[in-house]
Amino acid sequence: MKTIEYSEAVRLIEEAGRMPARERLDIRHERLRELVAYARRNSPYFKELYRDLPEHYTLKDLPPTEKRTLQANYDDWLTDRSLNKEKVGAYLGRDVKDTSLLSGKYTALKTSGSTGEPLLMVRDDFHNKIHGALVNRRLMRDLDPNLLNPSQYRIATVIHTSPGASSYNGYLRTLAAFPDHAHNMLAISVLDDLDSTVKKLNAFRPDVLTGYASSLIALAKEQKEGRLDIGLKLIANSAELLPDKAYRELSESFGCPVINNYCMTEGGEIAMANGGPELRLNEDWVIVEPVDEHLQPVKDASQFSDGILITDLSNFVQPIIRYHVDDRVRIVAPEDGSALPTLEIDGRSFQSFTLAGKKYTMVLIITKAEVWPGLMKSQTVQISSDTLEIRGICFPGEDPEKVLGGLSARLEEYFHENGCVEAKVTYSLKPLLHNKKGGKIPDYIIHTGETDD
Repeated sequence: MKTIEYSEAVRLIEEAGRMPARERLDIRHERLRELVAYARRNSPYFKELYRDLPEHYTLKDLPPTEKRTLQANYDDWLTDRSLNKEKVGAYLGRDVKDTSLLSGKYTALKTSGSTGEPLLMVRDDFHNKIHGALVNRRLMRDLDPNLLNPSQYRIATVIHTSPGASSYNGYLRTLAAFPDHAHNMLAISVLDDLDSTVKKLNAFRPDVLTGYASSLIALAKEQKEGRLDIGLKLIANSAELLPDKAYRELSESFGCPVINNYCMTEGGEIAMANGGPELRLNEDWVIVEPVDEHLQPVKDASQFSDGILITDLSNFVQPIIRYHVDDRVRIVAPEDGSALPTLEIDGRSFQSFTLAGKKYTMVLIITKAEVWPGLMKSQTVQISSDTLEIRGICFPGEDPEKVLGGLSARLEEYFHENGCVEAKVTYSLKPLLHNKKGGKIPDYIIHTGETDD
């Protein structure tokens, strides 16, 4: 297992932040070669994948990887041959109060499973200390790092509180790690209506508020209009795109610093914002390659990509090398030769909607639709003030009426159970609607016309 002292991790990150970009990229290339060599020696999967790799290879000589293939070769992917999928799964399924390490030396977590079977990710000491130092030195930067410590501050988080959600699992483990300070932690479900969330926050009086952008933006409006009245020391966004305008709204409404972290279970801390809306790419430790639909480099760097290939240079136990993700990004080189590049994301920004007089965010529907059996892609169409219509694309062999009918019935049941008894949720087998301005098919769209023309 590769290890590093935390003080050394901090030193490497601080030095890289001051050096010219060319020097930083040279170091990154050395780290890539070290990771590839280690993967070839210790992972049967990568040994076979890189069998014909030339001696003087470039990044683009390395074949892309993707979730489905890695899942199918899970045990051979791991470089610690004492680990396997069954052992990692058992560790992730342990009691939330169990703070032990996997095999006494690793941590592990899993993806949400929104695109199929969750991916189980093992992280070694080297990864954890490098990425921990990235958070400490680049995300928190001039802020008090203890702001995220529940023994000293009151922290509220608006997340998906399903037992299977990794974010909620993390919350429960933090709760178990600070049993004497449980009163300083509050988790609110993103599925709660806005009025309920406001009441809980007003009663709790948090110092720090974390959550998804859609929920935070809706709460900023409540704060501005006086229904929410909390004095925050920090806001931390995660998982969703935080546009520049939304960043400014949060800063102005709450009058406190806003930090934004673009991260993922597979690749760790990829880009961070602190002191402004721009996300700065941690290019010394994470390689992001914008690619087209054929996984080739984008021809026009000024346009958003169709996806990205991610390489995490710090995880040696379960290497992530040129791993394909659907996120649409573009990378903007800074004018300052030593500054980290800016990463712009054309990602999913969950908008708010009002149903039967109650305010919600699309997180409520998307988090259910993404894991609904048989459903590949969904769209929520608001056809009246109290009625939503679910449309979708199902996987081959699935019965659309059964899939969409089941989801719409469950959503209507949820609204009724949570005090929105006037809400109606139906479904339609009609095609998904496009935004009149063009572009991607929206997750939510208002459509009150008689036809789809």
